[in-house]
Amino acid sequence: MAQTAADSAIDNLNRIPTKYITGIDKKIDRYTNQVTNKTEKTLTKLSRWENKIRTLLQKANPTAAEKLFGNNQLTFTSMLQKLKAGEAVVSQYPTAYDSYRDHLTTNVKYLQDQKSKLNGKLSNVLDSASIKIASLNEEEDRSEALQQIIKERKRQIISECFQYLGNNKYLGKINQETYYYLQTLKNFKELFKDSQKAEQAALTMLNKIPAFQAFVQQNSMLAGLFGAPAASNGSAASIAGLQTSSSVSALIQNQIAAGGPNAMSQITGQLQAAHSELSKLKDKVLKAGGSSSDAEIPDFKADNTKTKTFKQRLEFSVDMQSIGANAYLPAKENIGFNLGFQINEKSSAGIGASYLAGLGTIEHIHLTHQGVGLRSFVDWKLKRQFFLSGGFEMNYNTVFKNLSQLQQYSTWQQSGLAGISKKMPIKNKWFKGTKFQLLYDLLASQHPFNTHPIVFRAGFNF
Repeated sequence: MAQTAADSAIDNLNRIPTKYITGIDKKIDRYTNQVTNKTEKTLTKLSRWENKIRTLLQKANPTAAEKLFGNNQLTFTSMLQKLKAGEAVVSQYPTAYDSYRDHLTTNVKYLQDQKSKLNGKLSNVLDSASIKIASLNEEEDRSEALQQIIKERKRQIISECFQYLGNNKYLGKINQETYYYLQTLKNFKELFKDSQKAEQAALTMLNKIPAFQAFVQQNSMLAGLFGAPAASNGSAASIAGLQTSSSVSALIQNQIAAGGPNAMSQITGQLQAAHSELSKLKDKVLKAGGSSSDAEIPDFKADNTKTKTFKQRLEFSVDMQSIGANAYLPAKENIGFNLGFQINEKSSAGIGASYLAGLGTIEHIHLTHQGVGLRSFVDWKLKRQFFLSGGFEMNYNTVFKNLSQLQQYSTWQQSGLAGISKKMPIKNKWFKGTKFQLLYDLLASQHPFNTHPIVFRAGFNF
């Protein structure tokens, strides 16, 4: 029986995909490069503006300047120099517990412990992942410490300089850049925590092994944090001197009873008021893009697109436009494929291509290749879900047999579109939202055939 369980554990270990380990390597490299590059760019900007403030402050109040920049103060400039030199900006700074890194580290540590039982492919890539995870944990601790130091330095500069420099533009730049930096790193971390299929498959295999569960209870960061190894029966051992929930509950009941008959109603009212205030604060944090008590709440109108990666700002969409038949043309379906870029929270622009499929007539329905098109577009948010839309298009509305026919510029039909769009988000694993457009073709009168100037399109965003 024991041999069967051991064979089953080895079988589950060797069913872990190699992509799990190689994927970890790639994720760590991408994440650490993103954080390092963003930190260096941010400190370069902050250092430049800090030096501008130093010059102004020395003229306004030399004593305040000496207090803020003298006595070996840790400035943005010194932080940047240490970062470029590969030195730790600060040591022994308390950092927050990260459950994802804990799980990742423990999983790889367990596989390393079972290395002799793994197949050759998985065993060969394991050493590299172990080294990179150890390096990641060190880098993350330094990065979190640096983020805290940057926040503290920002608050120090603003509080010391505001009374002498007023609402100076460099103070505003430092304030905004610090906020965007912290939110961008938070976004990087969320992307890093996003589990891929290989990670989910590996975790499924590992969870089938009882020895893995015991290993996690004894070797995870959380177990080390509380110093609570697993008991022999599989449950966590109690920590000496730690109050239990029942003892705390009994203590609360005794205190309430000593307060008199109205004590409970008074406490209930106070708790409700406190809960209401906490809800208001939580709403402010969430509106600011935060999700923790340590979140920065901006005192300016933040543009959260600045905290996204280039890939996150890309918008893929497809739309369709039905073109009715007339005396010259059969009915067609214009299918457009678009690639947009979110410039900021209010505007986006992009390019696209379209394919014109002929549908024939009611008497004779058949599919034909009627042409292709190229387009550009821009959307500007008016209010809520409504956008002002415009674009320029070139459409080749003739059947073609080879690419040389498309080189005849005179046969392309130009369209200048302007109108209103409505975008609505939807919850679907395939689509992110829908888009409806009502546009007017400003160049319709110049078309060789009498085409209708009103254009209606509907589509989906991916």
